Amino acid sequence: MKVINKYIAVEILKSTAVALAFLLALVLVITFADEIDDMGKGQYGLVEIFKYLALIAPRNFYELLPSATLLGALITLGGMANNYELTAMRAAGISRWQIIFAALRVGVLLMFVSLFVSEVVAPSTEQAAQMLKFTAKNEQVALRTKYGFWTRDGDTYLNIREILNSSELKDVSIYEMTSENELKNATHAKSANFIENKWELKDVRQTTISAEGVTVSNSASAQLDSLLDPDLLDVIVVKPERLSIVGLASYIQFLESNGQDATRFVVAITSKLIRPFVILVMLLIAIPMVLSVNRASSTGTRILVGALIGIGFNLVDKLFGNVGVLYGLNPIIAASLPFLLALSASIFTIRRMG
Repeated sequence: MKVINKYIAVEILKSTAVALAFLLALVLVITFADEIDDMGKGQYGLVEIFKYLALIAPRNFYELLPSATLLGALITLGGMANNYELTAMRAAGISRWQIIFAALRVGVLLMFVSLFVSEVVAPSTEQAAQMLKFTAKNEQVALRTKYGFWTRDGDTYLNIREILNSSELKDVSIYEMTSENELKNATHAKSANFIENKWELKDVRQTTISAEGVTVSNSASAQLDSLLDPDLLDVIVVKPERLSIVGLASYIQFLESNGQDATRFVVAITSKLIRPFVILVMLLIAIPMVLSVNRASSTGTRILVGALIGIGFNLVDKLFGNVGVLYGLNPIIAASLPFLLALSASIFTIRRMG
């Protein structure tokens, strides 16, 4: 049985790798076509586009992995069925459930790969990708560090410790320099909100440095016509579903402690927690599709059906999440329902097979 387990695992992994490479290449080509429209804006050229595609590849990798696993299992097990290898295994005393568990072992391995990429690699590369695009297109010096987001506009330097969204900032510092690179003004605000095309600063403390000395003034609020374009902030704010689980959990705690709605982020973290297990469900879906259909079914037919199932599941998953947020449904139920339905259907179908 060890030899059979290894054989099935290696073949599924090989087919999954091929399917993943094809899907990833397809998505990146489509993204490249979209990015071509922005080429020439600022310093956003062909080299920057390829760097951007390389940086978003990890995120696409783990998003496409469940669909690629489904296709890999269909190709491998379908080929074994067509070549009567599965029939020979059954004749040798290997049960259907042993074949299923052999395939699921591959799924467990791919789950850990998915978790590593989605939690360790993708969040940092996604932020780097958005930062690269932002700085290149707008020809601004920008940097995200552990001390927050930094940007420069002429002789003015801006530091934002926390970006809640494109129109709500926390812990904002503005440094104005002279032509001799000497600090002229330093302004700090606990928060900043974009209201009626102006930035409204709250709890402002301004320090002015001149030849006469240092002057400090405090005010409850202040308005600035220009601080940072909210449309540009949209580019660098990473979407909830692309944050790590740890980052989402921390942000949900922050929102709830401040009395803000965290439904969208609860949906995102639930989806992130479920996503690796979707790989196992995709394998369970592949089993009855192979064992209960005509052996003569072509590989092309299986690939087409698998692709439709993978695309359909992703669409339904996103639909339920958005509907849950829109209509105030329980975010955990809204995010997990497509997974639970797919899992129930696959187990029911396998049990019906006997």
